[in-house]
Amino acid sequence: MDKPTISKRISAGTRVYYIDAHNDRKGQPYISISEIPTDKSPGKKKRQRIFLHAENVDQFAQAFAEVANHIKNESQR
Repeated sequence: MDKPTISKRISAGTRVYYIDAHNDRKGQPYISISEIPTDKSPGKKKRQRIFLHAENVDQFAQAFAEVANHIKNESQR
């Protein structure tokens, strides 16, 4: 995998998340989202990763925002 053009790290308890922007072999942008358990995590320490290509980013962002807002509203009840 190539070096990211931008990378953001999110520490979340027993997990660390990375959101990275890359370019594929044809120069097309995509996002990779990685979940990496920390040493404090119980169980297997296996990296999980998903890839989003540029044509799907808007749909993913909209769905993510809707679900995140739902979770926020549910937690305020």
